[in-house]
Amino acid sequence: MIGHNPPPSHQSNTSATQHQLTHNQLVNFLRFEIGKAETSATAVLIMKLRRAKRLDAIMGDTSTQSINHYTNQLLDGLLRDADRYAHFSDDQICLVLPNLANNAQSILAAIKILSELHKPFIADDCPVMLRPHIGIANFPELGRDAGQLLMYADIASDVAATNEQGYHVYQPEDHIKTETYSGLDIELGKAIKANELHVHYQPQINIQTGRCVSMEALIRWTAPGQRVINPATLIDIAEKTGLINTLTLWILNTALRHTADFLKMGIDVGISVNLPPKMLEDQELPQIVQQALDIWGVPAAYLTLEITESLVIDNYESSLTMLSRLRELGIRLSLDDFGTGYSSLAYLKRFPVQELKIDMLFVRNIHNSREDKNLVRTIIDLAKNFNLTTIAEGVEDQETFNLLRDLGCDLVQGFLYSRALSDTDFINWYRQHTLVLHTISLDASINPKS
Repeated sequence: MIGHNPPPSHQSNTSATQHQLTHNQLVNFLRFEIGKAETSATAVLIMKLRRAKRLDAIMGDTSTQSINHYTNQLLDGLLRDADRYAHFSDDQICLVLPNLANNAQSILAAIKILSELHKPFIADDCPVMLRPHIGIANFPELGRDAGQLLMYADIASDVAATNEQGYHVYQPEDHIKTETYSGLDIELGKAIKANELHVHYQPQINIQTGRCVSMEALIRWTAPGQRVINPATLIDIAEKTGLINTLTLWILNTALRHTADFLKMGIDVGISVNLPPKMLEDQELPQIVQQALDIWGVPAAYLTLEITESLVIDNYESSLTMLSRLRELGIRLSLDDFGTGYSSLAYLKRFPVQELKIDMLFVRNIHNSREDKNLVRTIIDLAKNFNLTTIAEGVEDQETFNLLRDLGCDLVQGFLYSRALSDTDFINWYRQHTLVLHTISLDASINPKS
C-alpha cells in the first residue's frame, strides 16, 4: 500500500552527499512521508536552473558536473537533517521537506535557497550565475497523491519563472493557466519579431455629435495552436518577461502606420495608445515617439498616449518630468482608469494631461449605483474645471449613454457602438457609421422638429 513502505535507507544511497537521493528514492521518500497517519505539513519544491543549458553549450559536460557539485554542497549546508533532494535532470532539482510546522516554512526555505544560489560562483574558471526559480506544493492541502504533488510543484515553478520573487506556491487556478499559456513567453518574442500580432481599434465617439473622432489601439494575438490569448494575459506575460517595451513600440508603430493610411483615405481620426509605466523610465522615450511620428507622417496632435493614473502617482516626480517632455512634442496625454487611484485631486493640476478616462468599473453600473453615478459626475465636473476632456469606457447600452450625456461627458467608447475592429473592419465600420450620421442629418434638415 502506497505510503506504508519504509523510507529509503540513507546508508543505501549511493550519492556522496548527505541529503541526496536518486529520483525513485525521492519519490518513495515522499510517498512514505505523506502516507503517515499524522498530517504534519510536508512541502515539495521543484527548482529549475535557467542558465545551466547555456553553459553546457560553451563548456560541455564539465559545466553540468561543476554546477551539480556546487548546488549539492550548498543544499547540504542549508537543509535540515530530515530534508531530501534529487536531481531530476541537469537543470531541475526536486526537494522534499517533511515535518514542517506550517506552510510558511516552505516559503522561507525557498527564499533561503534562492538567496544563496543568486550569488555568482566560479565553475571551471568561468563565472556562473544560475538564476533559479522554485515552485512549491504543500501537503496536506493538495492531497496525498505523490505524483500530483510533484506535478503541482512543477506547474508552480513555471509560474515562478515569470515573477520577481523567484518562487510561487501552487494555487488550484494555476493548473489551467499554466497548461494554457506554457511557453508563451518564448512564442511572444517570436511573434513580435515576425509581425504575427494584430492591432485592433475601438471607436471613440463624440457624445454630442455621434461622430467618431478617435480610436484606441488594442493588441490581439492568436498564439500557435490557434490559442486566442486574452489581452490582459498577453500584457502580463510581456511585463513579466521584459518584453513590454518592445511590444509597446511595436503597437505604437503599427497604430501610427494604420492611422496614416486612414488619413489618406479621408478617415480623420486620432489614435490612443496605452503606455506602460516602465516606458516612462526610458529617457529616450520622447525621441522614440517623435521618430515614429516622423516615419509614418502622422501629426503629433493625432496621437494620445494613455497612462494609468495610480502608477504615475507612485513615481510622481520622475513621471511628471517625462510626461512634460512628451507633451512638448505636441501629442495628447490621457489618464487611464481615472477614479481608481488615491491622490487624483491633489496631483491633477500638475499633470500635463488633456484627458481623463473614466474607468468602466464605474461606468457600467452608473444607472444602478448612486455612488458610481456621483463619482462619475464628480470626475466630469472636475475635468471641466481643469479644461480637460472626459471619455467613458465600457458604454454598452443606450441608457448609460444618455446618462453620461446628461452629466456632460465628452466622449464614449464601448460595445454600444462597436467592439475593437481590425484595420480593414474599422474602415468599413467608419464609412457605414458616417453614412448613417449623414442620412440622419439630411432627414433632420428636411423634416425639422416643430
